[in-house]
Amino acid sequence: MIYGWDRQYGRIVQEFGYDPARDAVAAALLDSVLDGPPAIPALREAISGRAVFCVGAGPSLERSLQALRDHPEMPRIAADSAALPLLRRGIIPDVVVTDLDGDADTLSDLDDRGTILVVHAHGDNMDRLHLAGRFSRCVGTAQTEPVGNVANFGGFTDGDRAAFLASHFGADSIVLCGMDLGGPVSEWSTADPDTKLRKLGAAARLLEWLATFTGSRLYTMSYPLRGFERVAPGEVRAVAGSRWP
Repeated sequence: MIYGWDRQYGRIVQEFGYDPARDAVAAALLDSVLDGPPAIPALREAISGRAVFCVGAGPSLERSLQALRDHPEMPRIAADSAALPLLRRGIIPDVVVTDLDGDADTLSDLDDRGTILVVHAHGDNMDRLHLAGRFSRCVGTAQTEPVGNVANFGGFTDGDRAAFLASHFGADSIVLCGMDLGGPVSEWSTADPDTKLRKLGAAARLLEWLATFTGSRLYTMSYPLRGFERVAPGEVRAVAGSRWP
């Protein structure tokens, strides 16, 4: 677990009124559901030393689609809410980070296509965690202490957890796209808009914290963040990564 995460998690608990005990129960439940060892080696192979996209479903995603198409050599780590719009545009994410509040059929389809699913457990999604047992390449995560095959790589929302995941597995460069962390809320979001905006604010705060210690180079094509260099879609190859497959 990342040094300093306890403090960040404590702030989230206080801000949103979560129950750490329920989060811990959810982590243990997810561990019991997972069938076999997690797909950690596949994640490491996909991410380590690579320039990667971390994709959200914000309105700016539309402006980033051409860059995603132009650079198929860059793995795409997508937030759950971005999975369906990407799939409808013929773009298959390599990794999807999800707390299972999106479309279950889309996740099953992506699992069939070889996408790695990183399933997150928390106190409010215990009724959906059984779905993780259906996925052939799955990694479990939690925001509390790791337990069994369930890890804690840091992060709060699907979008910022994608960046924390990329950092943990040693991405050379991380390029955010479709992450409109100041709003407006995406049409693909299933959450209450006011709550979603508060969560996006917490995600922005956590990404700026990540920037203070990660070894990955950080870029954003969407929301401006301290520690992230702004980059236009057409500039991705010039700046994002010293190692290209």
